[in-house]
Amino acid sequence: MKKKIVIWITIPLLLIVFVIVYWNYISQAIEWKLNWGFEAPITSKIETVIYTRNGFPSEGQTFRVLNYRSIEPKLKGKDGWNPINEESFDTVSRHLKNFQSNTVSINTDTQNLNELFHENPVTYDNNDKYFYKLEGNSYILAISNAKEQKIFVMEWIQ
Repeated sequence: MKKKIVIWITIPLLLIVFVIVYWNYISQAIEWKLNWGFEAPITSKIETVIYTRNGFPSEGQTFRVLNYRSIEPKLKGKDGWNPINEESFDTVSRHLKNFQSNTVSINTDTQNLNELFHENPVTYDNNDKYFYKLEGNSYILAISNAKEQKIFVMEWIQ
């Protein structure tokens, strides 16, 4: 009888702890999946560098950094991820520069966004991967960096 009570108490507590620890990721992953069809592997740390989605209907920009112990095996089999190579490197660079410059120009009266981009550089090399999806005037750009074990996720919602 005591074993059953311990089990009935322990399992719900573990589930509650799991949800609390991963809630930020879970809610963000659901939004990305519904809005973009974008899947990022589970991470325990999401750093929000920029969040300007304060108005209705949540228009604005976000820049998040997801940290991992090992990113490459987790991206295998995920839909929409493309290799960064000689052919796509300039395209990724152009998307990134557009996001950064447009975010800075549209948010002139908020925090110093140039400084935030400088303090949190998005780095990548050939053989890394990226995800890009455009819908109307809104888009998402995600860049994985295998060397730093990070995914940089930028959303432009208009």
